[in-house]
Amino acid sequence: MNAVDRLVAIEDIKQLKARYFRMIDSKNWPGLEALFAADASFDISDDVPGCAITGVSEILRVIVPSLASAVSVHHGHCPEIEITCGTMANGVWAMEDVLRWAEGSDSPIKSLHGYGHYFETYRRINGQWRIQSLRLKRLRVDIEPWHPNSGR
Repeated sequence: MNAVDRLVAIEDIKQLKARYFRMIDSKNWPGLEALFAADASFDISDDVPGCAITGVSEILRVIVPSLASAVSVHHGHCPEIEITCGTMANGVWAMEDVLRWAEGSDSPIKSLHGYGHYFETYRRINGQWRIQSLRLKRLRVDIEPWHPNSGR
């Protein structure tokens, strides 16, 4: 891959990740689904112990109910993207997210403010970059429970 093709691939992956953040925050679930490879893996074990999921339909089955009643803001910064070949790439993104759940939701917490990194792989499928794997590694999470003294 020449330098121009490499730079175009890196920019395409940056656009892919920007769409990921926008789709999650706008609750555009079909749009989010389209960003993943069908056999993608999604590891959020730092948030939900043991939660490593394979398959885009399973990923959505977990994400949608947990975020549907939340207002979320996800930011990604300082991408480190390495094109390993014409169809594969690796990426690391510094991240910050803020999530607030509506009163009466099933969430045990009122809000979450997190910081960390996304560790990802990407695969080019039919000329389009897709997320092949995503692992969220948290550095810090600040949580506000609904009722600090009630246990909820």
